[in-house]
Formats: sequence, structure tokens, C-alpha cells
Amino acid sequence: MTFAQPAWLLLLVLVPLLLWLQRRPKHQGIPLSTFRLLEGDARRAPRWVGLTLRGLQVGVVVAMVVAMARPQGAGTWIEQKRFGIDIMLALDISGSMRAEDFQPANRLEAAKRVLKEFIAKNAENRLGLVVFAGRSLTMCPLTTDTQVVAQVVDRVNFDSVGIDGTAIGDGIGNSLYRLEDRSAKSRVIVLLSDGANNSGYLQPMAAASMARARKVKVYTIAVGSPGGAPIPLVDSFGRKVYVHNRDGSLYLPKMDEQTLMAIAQETGGRFFRATDTRTLSEAYAEIAKLERSEIPVERHRVPTELFGSCVAVALLLLGLQIALAAGAGSILRGSVRRD
Repeated sequence: MTFAQPAWLLLLVLVPLLLWLQRRPKHQGIPLSTFRLLEGDARRAPRWVGLTLRGLQVGVVVAMVVAMARPQGAGTWIEQKRFGIDIMLALDISGSMRAEDFQPANRLEAAKRVLKEFIAKNAENRLGLVVFAGRSLTMCPLTTDTQVVAQVVDRVNFDSVGIDGTAIGDGIGNSLYRLEDRSAKSRVIVLLSDGANNSGYLQPMAAASMARARKVKVYTIAVGSPGGAPIPLVDSFGRKVYVHNRDGSLYLPKMDEQTLMAIAQETGGRFFRATDTRTLSEAYAEIAKLERSEIPVERHRVPTELFGSCVAVALLLLGLQIALAAGAGSILRGSVRRD
């Protein structure tokens, strides 16, 4: 057994003083005993009653002093996992992500499905989610609860931001803001986009420079068919149509792969090209391997607090003292009346 506040045990040196004060004759001072039911008939009381009352009183004091010192038992050992990597997932939800060159639905739905696989494989890290279109929005700050992150991914849709466009720089900047805690072993942004930066306040390379200054790596993933893909919409009659240029040709948005490559190179990350769901899944799987690290488990002991037991003993002894004093007093008073 150990004590959390052993200094209180110094009060135990007062116990001999308490015993001495109790044994002093009445005319030499005021007796310390709280119970004076035997006063006036002390000589009639059996010797063992007085000794027992004094013993109980000392026991109460000792138990309370020990309780104040907070006795602790061995307790149990708790294993606590340390999280060494903070990962912000930056997801493009611009209108071009509606393109249906990724199965089973479109680029966004394919990305969401692969993202959830990635989240499940990174349960030992802290994860967060930022989405961006015409501006950036934090959907989930860093958390160790991967189920919550996966649920947030499920709720992401093309209306999550409300402004169309592709603000890659703002997506990185918002992610950096969420990675301000520098206690993690490493900090990473995984950015997925299918277009070129055309919105927002922060330019992509300026954001990349900020990430490098903060020692945050950015992995970039370019998604989409090499030649682009048509973007479906629903017209006012509920029909599925595709976006066209002014000359009547299909609108096939191009992505800025060079900028995504430069962002990864600037920050020490890597660039990935995904042309279908399989290669997209492989890209996230490769990032998971690159950022996986063996993190030792911390063990610490949680002691068992025993002060409550000491207080219970003190109360029990106090109750016995009261009962004994009251009973002895009643007996002596009855004896005096008979006499």
C-alpha cells in the first residue's frame, strides 16, 4: 500500500499526546474525551469501559489521519495507445466530381468509398476531413474516433459547401489550420482533386510553401480520365443532361496535374494519378503504407483509492464509541438511583 499525500501521517505523532491528555487527572485540566456521560461516576465504571472508549477514540483519529494521507492499493495497469500521425483528408467536391468515369456512380462517390477504407486502415492515427469547392469547409476536426470520421464522409455531398469552383489553395490552408497541434510524430495532408485551382483566396503554391514551413507533407491525388469526362446535370424537366460548351461540344474539364505534382514535391509528399476506382484505392493504400509507423504502447498504473475504507472504519469506531458511552452511562445512572 502507498500513500498519495504521506505528509498527513506526521499527525500520528500526536496520538501519544492524546493518550497522555486522556490519562491526566480531571483537576489538572480539561479532559479531551468528547463523551462525558461517565462524569461524576467514573469510579463506578469498570476499568475496561474507560480503556475501550479511549482506544476507540484513538482509533477514530488514526483512521481519519490515514484517510487524509490517501492510501492507495496496487490498482490495475492500463495500456494507452499513443497517436503519432495527424492526417487531414482534403476532398474536392466541385461540380466536375460528378463525372461518371469512376464506378459505380461518379468520382465523388468512388472517392468517398475509398476514403472510408483508408480511414479504417488508419485507426492508430488522428484523422480529420476538409472539403473544398469554391471555398473550403471543415467537416470533421482531428479525432481518434474513426467511426465518426467515416460517418461524416458519408454525409458529404455536392451541396456541402454551396459554392462551386476548385479552391485547392484554400483546402490546403484550412487543413494546415487544423494541423496546428505539433505534438504529433508527423503531420500529413492527403488532397484529392480533379480540376485546376480557380477559386479561393490562397494560391496552391503559396499554401504549399506554408505547409513546407510547418513541416507538413502533402500527398496529392489527381482523379479522372486522361481526356476528361462529361459532367451530368438534371435539367428543369428532371432529365439527365450533360454540360456543353458554347459551341455545343461536350465540356470536358482538364485538371492541373503540374500544380498537384509541384505541391507534393514542395512539401516532401508524393503525387498519385488515379484513372479509375482501382488505381484510386491503390493510391490511398500506398499513402497508408508510407505513413504507417510502429507506435509503442504506453502503460500506466491506475491505483485503487482506499481512503473511503478508512473513513468508513473511522465512522464505525465512532459509532461504537457513542454506543458504548451511552450504554455505560445508562447503566451507571441506574446503579446510582438504586443506591
